[in-house]
Amino acid sequence: MGQEIATTEFSDADEKEFRRRLLAETNILNRWFKQERFEVPESPMCGLELEGWLTDSDFVPAPESEAFLEQVDDELVVPEISRFNFELNSIPAPIRATVFSDLNRSLSALWKGCTRKAESMGLRAIAIGSLPTIRANMLTLEHIYPSKRYFALNNRIMKLRRNMPTVLSLEGKEVLRVSHPDIMLEAAATSVQVHLQVALAEGKRFFNASTIASPIMAAVAANSPFLYGKALWSETRIPIFEQAVNLGSFRNLDGSVAKRVSLGNGYVRESLLELFLENLDGYPVLLPDNYDRTPDELSHLRLHNGTIWRWNRPLVGIADDGTPHLRIEHRVPSSGPSMPDVVANAAFFLGLATYLARMPEVPEDRLTFAAVKRNFFQACKYGLNAEVEWIDGKIWNLQTLVRSELVGPVEEALEELGVDQDDIYKYITRIIRPRMMTGQNGSNWQRAFINTHGPNFQRLLETYYQYQKQDIPVHEWKSEAQFS
Repeated sequence: MGQEIATTEFSDADEKEFRRRLLAETNILNRWFKQERFEVPESPMCGLELEGWLTDSDFVPAPESEAFLEQVDDELVVPEISRFNFELNSIPAPIRATVFSDLNRSLSALWKGCTRKAESMGLRAIAIGSLPTIRANMLTLEHIYPSKRYFALNNRIMKLRRNMPTVLSLEGKEVLRVSHPDIMLEAAATSVQVHLQVALAEGKRFFNASTIASPIMAAVAANSPFLYGKALWSETRIPIFEQAVNLGSFRNLDGSVAKRVSLGNGYVRESLLELFLENLDGYPVLLPDNYDRTPDELSHLRLHNGTIWRWNRPLVGIADDGTPHLRIEHRVPSSGPSMPDVVANAAFFLGLATYLARMPEVPEDRLTFAAVKRNFFQACKYGLNAEVEWIDGKIWNLQTLVRSELVGPVEEALEELGVDQDDIYKYITRIIRPRMMTGQNGSNWQRAFINTHGPNFQRLLETYYQYQKQDIPVHEWKSEAQFS
């Protein structure tokens, strides 16, 4: 959900004071980088956030998250921007031993609890990148979650846009062009965010590695081929979110306008500090809420950073004893299809980022940021069928690249991190590898189902829901309806 705020209305004086505090806290962060003050974890730490949907028994979106969250009553299950959505959080854990089995066990237990509670209310809880039954007339401010943060974000973004509507324009298998009068289109895109704690010395390499890995992850984890009944991109969720919060900022050296939601504006050159300096100078403040807290808590810096949605976002955490740490939040994977798939996607990302970050030959010296950006949109549009440029200078079919060149190094990287062989086998060898052999990720399964049965999205979701409840990985799902 992000930090809650105290008000939805701000004055020019509020904004001026916020900017003053933001500058002071950025200077503190600058000093911490020079002092190398950040925690160095004994083992890299990871965690994740999983966004979900609520529907009624006919799989039509149900704006019931307030009542649902009250019934669930778990601090790890929190609101999202719309009353159709909610979010699960994992407890951070070191990447070693049985980390992924432990994560799968805890995540599945939490999700099953949410599923049972939803069913007791006549609802369905579904993890999917975009819900095929959502329609534009449902994404209204009437269904925004009653949080000051969300109301203020809408007000401020629309003010900066001079109340011009959001125009969503996508050409995939079909064409979709719609306008939307507020930011609620953002609620149509639900994701998994993987958190990786990094040491200061490895921050640059891991951030750039996460950027290079982003096109791969967009295709491997794709699960949002439909919006408003239209067949669009393999990972439609990415352009939905980029266009839902379409706010221009500064201009890059190539003349392009930096966006609020994007893959970023280039590789990190020296340290993650560069991104916080970019935040300070390049992006208008959306939530100038001034906290009565000590500057060392970096409350204003972290609030501002939380309103700049890079697909790989740098985070600063502060421990109870005041010790800061650095994390990378990888926001590319789609939500779902099953909990084992979610964990396998997280494991694959963590292994891939580690492999790329610790290569003797620096991959960002061999693959330009412009090429990664092209790869990213090719992967979002065409999924596993995308043609991408890789660090060897060759053009690859993405599915072939992952299957023949990346799965093995990912397995080796996870082993070097201390992950047990059984965990690597369970989530990479037995889920990611066969997914790459069959080519069946969430998006391709959904498309195959609709190709078989016609545009019956309720039936699609009913079958999807039953597979998801049974924790069956998506590469084993059948296109024919197995449940009735």
